[in-house]
Amino acid sequence: MKRSLVAVLLVAVAFAGFARQGAWVDEVVLTEEPNAGAAVLKLAAGDIDVYAFSIGDRALFTQVQANPDLKYYLSFGSFNDFTMNHSGDNPFFTDGRLNPFGVPAIREAMHWIIDREYIAQEIMGGLAKPKYSYINSAFPDAKRYPDVVEAIEDYYAYDFAKGEALIAAEMEKLGATKVDGTWTYAGKPVELKILIRTEDERRLIGDYISDQLEKVGFKVVRQYGISRELSPLWISSNPLDGLWSGYTGGWVTTAVSRDQGTGFNQFYTTRILPWPLFQALNTAVTDPVLNEVCDKLYRRDFNSMEERAVLFEQALWLSNAYANIIWLVDRTGFTPLRANVGLAADLAAGVYGSQAWGHTVQFQQEGQPVEGGTMKIATSTLLIEPWNPIAGSNWVYDMFPIRATGENAYMVDTRDGLLWPLHFERAEVEVLEGLPVGTNPGHDWLTFRFVDEIKVPADAWIDWDAEKQVFITVGEKYPDGLTAKRKSVVYYPASLYDVPLHDGSKISIGDFVLGMILSFDLGKPESAIYDEAQVSALESFLASFRGVKIVSENPLVIETYSDVYTLDAELAISTWFPYYDQGPGFWHALALGIMAEANKELTFSEDKSELLNVEWMDYTKGPSLPILAKYLDEALATGYIPYAPTMGKYVTAAEAKARYENLKAWYEKMGHFWVASGPFYLEKAYPTEKIIVLKRFEDYPYDLSKFQFLVQ
Repeated sequence: MKRSLVAVLLVAVAFAGFARQGAWVDEVVLTEEPNAGAAVLKLAAGDIDVYAFSIGDRALFTQVQANPDLKYYLSFGSFNDFTMNHSGDNPFFTDGRLNPFGVPAIREAMHWIIDREYIAQEIMGGLAKPKYSYINSAFPDAKRYPDVVEAIEDYYAYDFAKGEALIAAEMEKLGATKVDGTWTYAGKPVELKILIRTEDERRLIGDYISDQLEKVGFKVVRQYGISRELSPLWISSNPLDGLWSGYTGGWVTTAVSRDQGTGFNQFYTTRILPWPLFQALNTAVTDPVLNEVCDKLYRRDFNSMEERAVLFEQALWLSNAYANIIWLVDRTGFTPLRANVGLAADLAAGVYGSQAWGHTVQFQQEGQPVEGGTMKIATSTLLIEPWNPIAGSNWVYDMFPIRATGENAYMVDTRDGLLWPLHFERAEVEVLEGLPVGTNPGHDWLTFRFVDEIKVPADAWIDWDAEKQVFITVGEKYPDGLTAKRKSVVYYPASLYDVPLHDGSKISIGDFVLGMILSFDLGKPESAIYDEAQVSALESFLASFRGVKIVSENPLVIETYSDVYTLDAELAISTWFPYYDQGPGFWHALALGIMAEANKELTFSEDKSELLNVEWMDYTKGPSLPILAKYLDEALATGYIPYAPTMGKYVTAAEAKARYENLKAWYEKMGHFWVASGPFYLEKAYPTEKIIVLKRFEDYPYDLSKFQFLVQ
C-alpha cells in the first residue's frame, strides 16, 4: 500500500487551491426551542437564524410569509401517526391488566374511530392530507397504485359507529363489561395511558384521539411531554410492562423516497428497528404473510413491476389490518429561516432531515455565499438519546447534527433522492435482463447495463465465521457456484487514503473492512458482541446477499453482488463507506465500543442495554466516556486490532498505534470520542443546557461550492 511520490504530489495538487475548505460558516450553535411560535418570534428578532423543524401551523405560516426578513422552505415527507402498544399481540400486561391494543381487531377499529379529515383541515389548518396507509401522497408509489390507495381510503373512511361496534364486540370476547358507559375488567375501569407530544399540532391531535377513546368507553389518562420526556416510555420500556397505551408519533423521510416498498419492514417486522416496541412485533407468528411480504419488498424479491404491484397491494391491506400504527396525515411542513441564510433543504425532509445541510449552510449576500460567521439554529428538541454509529439514536433531532459531522460516500440530491459522488469517482451497475430497473439523465458517473447472467467470483466474501473471525468465501459456501441479480462496482480515487478525519487520522481500508465484518458479526451467536435484536436483520440480509470482493486495495475498487436491486440504477451502488445506520464510524473509535460491549460494560443497542442492564453506548457524553477511555488506554498499550485474524491483514501495528494516539489526543482536547470526516466537527455537546456546538473542519478536503446548485 505504498504511495508513489508522483501520486502524493497529485493528491497535494488536487486538495490545494480551494477558496474555502470546510464549511461555509465558522461555527454552528444548536439550541432547543420546543415552541414553534416562540421560535418564529426569535427568528424575527434575529436571535436565531434557522428554526430546523417542520411546522404545520397555518397562523405561523401566514406570519412568516408576511415578514420580509424571513423566508421558508416547504417539505412533504413528514407524517403523523398514532402508535399503539401492541405488546406482542398479548391482550394482557405482565401485571394482569387488560391491554385492548394487544388485539389486532381493536387496533384496526381505530381506523374508523379517527377522523383524518378533521385532523388535516381543522387541526392542521389545511397544511396536511389525510393518510390512510403507509404510502406518502407526494411520493411515486402513490401514483403507481392509485386504485389501491383509493380503495383503502374508501374502506377505512371515518365511521365512528362502525369502529365503536367492532371494539365493543372484541371487548366482550375478552370478558370486559360496560358499567355506566365505561369499559371495566375484573371490576376495574380499563385504562389507556396516551402519551401526547406537545411541541406541535400533536398536542391537539392527542387530545382529539383521547376524546374519541373516551367516547368509546375507555378511561383515558393523558400524559403530555416533549420527545425526550416520552421516549423512555414508548421506545425504551418493555411493552408488556404497560407503561403506556398509545403515542402521538411523527416521522420524517430523510430523502425523497423513490421506492416506499422498503419501509414496511421497518414498521411491521423485527428486522430494522432494535427498540423493544418493534422487537416485540409478532407478525412472524400472527401474520406470516405480512411478515413475508414486507421482507420481499425490502429485498426487492420480485422480477417485474407486476409482481411488485401484487406484493405492494398485499402489504398495504395486511399492514392496515394489523394496525400497530394508524397513519393520520401527510404534512405539508414549512421551515422558517432568516432571509439572508441559504442551505440545501430537502423536498421530503425539510432542513432538519436534509443530508446536505451541513455541506451547504451559509450566510448570503445578494444570493452568494459569505464565508465565516456563527449560524444560530434552533430545533424543537436536542440530545434525546445516545450517539453511536451502530445502533445509537435515530431521532431526526439527533441525526440532524450528526449529518453535519459525517458523510457517506455520496451526497443525496435534496430535490429527487438520487445520488452524487463525493468520495468515490465512478461506479458500474449490472442487473439481469428484464428486471424493472431504469436510469435517470445527468448522472454520467454511472455506467449501467443489462446482462444475461452475473456469476459471483469464488473468492468473494459471502458470510462470516464469528468464532474464527474470518470471512467465508462463495467457493467455500457454494462450491457449485453462485449467481446474482445485481453487480455493483465502485471506484474510489487514489486520494481516498489522504482524506483526513477530525482527530488527525486518515481514512484507511481497515475502515471499510470493519464495516463489512459488522454487517454479519452482530447477528452471529458466536460473536463476543452478539445482539439478539440483530438476528432477523441478518437473516434478511443473507437471504439476498451474494458476496463482496475488494478487487483493488489502492486505488480502492469494491465489487458487490446481490439479489437486491433498485428501481433506479443510480441507487443500486454498494459503496461500503464507513458510514453506518446512525452515523460515521471509523475502526479505531468503534474498536473501543467493541471492547466495552464484549466485556458487557456498554452496548451499542438499546435493546441489549435493557437486557444486560448496562449503559447504552454514547460517544459524546455521559457515563460511557470513562469506560471508552479505559479501553482506549488498553488498546494503546496492547496494540489492539479488532477481529485481528481478518483486520490484521489490513491494519498495521503502526497504523493502530498512530490512530489510538490521535484518538487519545482528541479525547483529551475535546472530551468526547465522536470522530468523523465531514465539514463540521463536534466541539461539545451540553446535555443539561441542550446546546450543541459544531466547528468548521478546516482540513476538509472537498470544495463545497460543487453542491451550491442544491442551495435554495
